Amino acid sequence: MKMKKTFSVLLSVTLAGAALAACSTDKENENAAGPSETGQPAKISVALGTGNLPYVTGSRDINSDKYVKKLEELAKVDLDLELIPHENYSQSLTLMFASGEMPNLLQTKGINTPEVAPAVDSGNLMPLNDLIDQYGPNLKKYVPKESWDSTRVSKDGKIYGIPQENPIRNGTVTYIRQDWLDKLGLKTPKTIDEYIEVLRAFRDQDPNGNGKKDEIPFTSRAKFSFGQAFFGAYDVAPALWKQVDGQLVPNFIRPEMKDALKLYKQLYEEKLIDNEFFVMQGKDWDAKIKGTGVAGMWAHSASYPDKWENDVKTAVPTAKVSAIPSPVGPSGKPGGSDEIGSTVSDYVWVIPKDTKNAADVIKFLDWYYNPDNKDKDNFLLYGLEGETYTVDNGQIKYKAPTTPEETQAEFMHQGWLAFTGQKKYLTDETFIKSKPGGDKILETMKIAAAEGLVNDGSEMPVMPAMQARPELKYDGLWLEFASKVVTGKEPVEKFDEFVADWKKRGGEQLVKEATEWYKAKQK
Repeated sequence: MKMKKTFSVLLSVTLAGAALAACSTDKENENAAGPSETGQPAKISVALGTGNLPYVTGSRDINSDKYVKKLEELAKVDLDLELIPHENYSQSLTLMFASGEMPNLLQTKGINTPEVAPAVDSGNLMPLNDLIDQYGPNLKKYVPKESWDSTRVSKDGKIYGIPQENPIRNGTVTYIRQDWLDKLGLKTPKTIDEYIEVLRAFRDQDPNGNGKKDEIPFTSRAKFSFGQAFFGAYDVAPALWKQVDGQLVPNFIRPEMKDALKLYKQLYEEKLIDNEFFVMQGKDWDAKIKGTGVAGMWAHSASYPDKWENDVKTAVPTAKVSAIPSPVGPSGKPGGSDEIGSTVSDYVWVIPKDTKNAADVIKFLDWYYNPDNKDKDNFLLYGLEGETYTVDNGQIKYKAPTTPEETQAEFMHQGWLAFTGQKKYLTDETFIKSKPGGDKILETMKIAAAEGLVNDGSEMPVMPAMQARPELKYDGLWLEFASKVVTGKEPVEKFDEFVADWKKRGGEQLVKEATEWYKAKQK
């Protein structure tokens, strides 16, 4: 199709160079996903990220995949999926909007993100209020009002996105190689000092037993991704905002950031944190944790500790992986590795303005919330009947995954293909307990629920100052400065100088705009 061809060319060049009122059951059945007006399955083109999921990235033809085909059969649609590489997700969306060649349905991280906000303002995305009223009865009934009100979903009273549900408000925890901890006779660390003690032991005492000093105590990714637990200990996760003395300010200019940077500098100098993390991409990071099994700690989703253990066991069959509380900082309060989020998950689906079959798209997304479709529920939760589960006298017998490949396939139908809807694999305790390691999953969820970082700027739209000067964001001027401090190229004593310079470059105006937004939100 034309969209696919154009997007692929653009991307290759670049890489080289939702409670509202409920409706009646009759209305739900009338508007359920199904054949289009032609009597054939509704054709819907979709562009979405790979999520760095090996099952997806390793597929020769995702449109021929058995799980995709089953989804099409159940929803009575004909999907044309176009994959967006995980590492270039935002850049690819920007290119797609610039090209004008758009799918019928596009996965974004919110309508207030830098790459999508201009499309809203220029009228290139379709307002969905009327379509949802007419074709989305289940969306109206089951998506929380908080989600519809999110600035990632709506603007000026108009709904531009269909949110993916987030049933777990803090979704990130710290993971540790429990077998290393046990082998060295160490207790689970709690404070920063205890964390450092354990990381030093991982570095020096050969916990993997190969006679080489090749262990990486803690690994992170570019932009401190999945490595912010130590910022969390000081309550200064750099991408988050805090209300201080009547102003809403980014954490990265708060005085506590200086101490946090000192700590990261120490971790870097002592090689307690991966010295390659500033340039680390997902595949390389995965390889160190799963491929060679040399990483001792990392952070990631609380949803599937069983997956992490199975994956690491590919390289180290005796490996054990546990979730532990993130480090407690000077305040003595629980920190965390990520913010306490909203009811909107990672992704928000939008429909470009020129989409001719928007009604079919809304019907398809509404189908995910149909409470009476048991075949749909069984597919999303258990997979393929006869292959990953059987039904005996009305009772489902689930064949839980035992290998990394099976775990990835499970996430394919539970997560990746669940464009929206209720993520029962995260909330159904009966299902969770039925899995090997189910108790571990529930314990990990408890750890996640007990921590997490408050973001007073949650749901804040892109402010004019930020649009004019994107470098004011945490991954601009601050990341450049932080990288130099951590690697020893700049003294941390220049922090106050950095803050003053950031304010002069437009930061002061950004704080003013953010504060005005925050005060208006509190009314």
